[in-house]
Amino acid sequence: SQIYVACQNGRVDQALSLGFLLCWIAGDLTNFIGCYLTNQLPIQIVTAICYVNMDIIMISQFVYYKLKNQKTTKCKIFFQQL
Repeated sequence: SQIYVACQNGRVDQALSLGFLLCWIAGDLTNFIGCYLTNQLPIQIVTAICYVNMDIIMISQFVYYKLKNQKTTKCKIFFQQL
């Protein structure tokens, strides 16, 4: 749901910080590694993989919109100077 809303408004880079997202994925990665190393139930491993995949999607969105918004800002500044 959050990923869909972020795509609609294009403001992911203003709503979240990269540090927060990196801490989030670090936690989910350690959860996955712990599940894998302790031979947890398959559903727990699959859930951990889903969380890591969602984190990757959110980080990708963050980077995409950050670059897109920077490019838009640079274009606006350029045209304002003309």
